Amino acid sequence: MRVASALAALGVLGLAVSHAASAQTAPAWAQIGACQTLSMGAVGGPAPAGDVAVLRYAGSSNYELTYRDTVLLFNAEYTKRLPPARSLGVEEPQLTKATAIYIGHGHSDHMASVPFVALQSKAKVYGAKLSTDAALAMGVPQAQVVAVKNGDVQKYPGFTVEAVLARHASVFDETGKVNPMFQASTAAWDAMRKATQIDPQIGWNGQRKMPNGQMMAQGTSDRHVLDEGTMGYLVTFETGYKMYILDSSGNPTKEQQAMMARVGHLDVATVSYQGFFIAQRQIEQTLPLVELFKPDVFLPNHHDETGGFYPDMAGYPLFMAIREKLPRTQSIAPMYRTPVCFNTKTKDVFVGETWTWPADKKN
Repeated sequence: MRVASALAALGVLGLAVSHAASAQTAPAWAQIGACQTLSMGAVGGPAPAGDVAVLRYAGSSNYELTYRDTVLLFNAEYTKRLPPARSLGVEEPQLTKATAIYIGHGHSDHMASVPFVALQSKAKVYGAKLSTDAALAMGVPQAQVVAVKNGDVQKYPGFTVEAVLARHASVFDETGKVNPMFQASTAAWDAMRKATQIDPQIGWNGQRKMPNGQMMAQGTSDRHVLDEGTMGYLVTFETGYKMYILDSSGNPTKEQQAMMARVGHLDVATVSYQGFFIAQRQIEQTLPLVELFKPDVFLPNHHDETGGFYPDMAGYPLFMAIREKLPRTQSIAPMYRTPVCFNTKTKDVFVGETWTWPADKKN
């Protein structure tokens, strides 16, 4: 696999990196607007062409996937980030062009923006029943909501999306008590937060006025989110290229194991890297999933600061653990909205420049 990148610093991760000084020095297949701009497809950025798929990380567990004229949002939590979090560079009112929204699970930091984006874009909202029930309660019209179960498949031009039952990471041990590992990690984060006077408030925490005018909690806190309400999504392109998008890091399910026995190989996977606050503890949760999936390319999610409630999780410890266990897997951690372009036919990868469309056309 060849990976071309505008982020030369990623070379320390063992990637075959070349610096793209301009659009013209990118591989021929990546010399398209979608690979040369920060503008998401959901805000009207250019669509990729041919066999090119584009992933953009947009904070928390949000990823946007664009392929030709289809724009999918995996999770939607675009509420205003409070310090010490950083701006996403995109806000809810701008996201008007989504084809569909896929909810990994229904906690508020994964779906607080779903009703706003769904109403603006008319996007269908997919997720486990707990997630779609929460979307309905938050004001999404019934006609736009589709509950999915393991094995359900939606078809789009050139690719499909299949729901695969996953498991949410649990703070409880096998006895039902709070996991002492979680307690220790939480205590360490609380001590650091107090020492640095980080404001523990967060934009999506608590209640919010929803599009239906009601004040209600965002998402769901139902305990069955852990075992019934978490879905990963397998994206399979007509070329045979496969991506798996997972927003939590619970122990692998038999459904995920069956998926891997069936498909045999993933080209790309993203898995949550957040929850236990301390890198080594969280690696113990995330790495077994990466080992099951054995992707050619790995991207994290949920690893960034979201307003004081969660800490930033340094990627290097996880990437080094992946490199040790899976030396053929390439790890990439893109900045917000940076296009990561995948040629689904040749399997080449390009991490794009950070210009703003259409300003780059003028230069």
